[in-house]
Amino acid sequence: MSFVYANMQLSEVVEKHPSLIPVIHRFGIHLGLGSETVSQLCEKQQLDTEFFLTMINTFLNEDYFPEKKLQGFHIAQIVDYLNKTNHYYQRYQLPNIERHLRSFISMSDPDNNSLSLIGKIFDSFKEKLLCRIRKDEEEWFPYCIRLSNDMEKMPDPPSGQQTPEEYGDPIEALLNDLKHIIIKHLSGKYDENLCHAVVLSVNTLSKDIKQHNRIRYRILQEKTTRIPASETNRKLSTRETDVLQLIVAGLTNRDIADKLYISLNTVLTHRKNITAKLGIKTIPGLTFYAITHGLVSHNPVL
Repeated sequence: MSFVYANMQLSEVVEKHPSLIPVIHRFGIHLGLGSETVSQLCEKQQLDTEFFLTMINTFLNEDYFPEKKLQGFHIAQIVDYLNKTNHYYQRYQLPNIERHLRSFISMSDPDNNSLSLIGKIFDSFKEKLLCRIRKDEEEWFPYCIRLSNDMEKMPDPPSGQQTPEEYGDPIEALLNDLKHIIIKHLSGKYDENLCHAVVLSVNTLSKDIKQHNRIRYRILQEKTTRIPASETNRKLSTRETDVLQLIVAGLTNRDIADKLYISLNTVLTHRKNITAKLGIKTIPGLTFYAITHGLVSHNPVL
């Protein structure tokens, strides 16, 4: 297995594994990476380096799934990443496949009935994927965030969600069928180059969905359906919230103590409690939590 580490140059990693381009794009990192390391780019983008590396390595290695580490990240971080993944499917990968497929069909033999059937399979897949994205945005992701914000009130879960034991994603299966049919059962005359472009783009999306379904079902859904009782009282106290806001604003422990008129040891105790309650250790991770929970503005000074 190939692993990415914080001290590696991201440009060299992407040259070796170009399939990571869509993944780093979701974190707001674009090509033209220069010679900066992963940790340097994460710092520049105000990203949690540990979360970034975990997602990259999970995507890169089909047999690697650090379930315990993934379960340790905050629900809001996972929801945000999966939401950006959905948007990438919708804005880039689906249109890319559709563009190749429509050209493939229109520039091949018009009497080849198998091509029109392939087009219908893709249309069915597209409809199901877009429907799931809408439900994610309107129902499931908001439910997950509400649950993480106020576990004591335990909102009712949205209908139609699979449990991990029932995992067997119909969207993933439909896309695999499309690839299988083109490779094994395509007949008649057709444009070879465009056919290859379709297969490659379908294969890229198929791998992407498969890798992220592991996070979707085995991590996010598991966290929102089986929340341990010990997590139901993880709300920050008023003073802990004050300390968190000042941490995110870039103040040192001594500055926080002076501003709040408390001892340095008290600040350290509050920081320890914040980390224990949220399960977040890094400044970028705490910043993400503070922003998504409305504790600071969207442009904190780091």
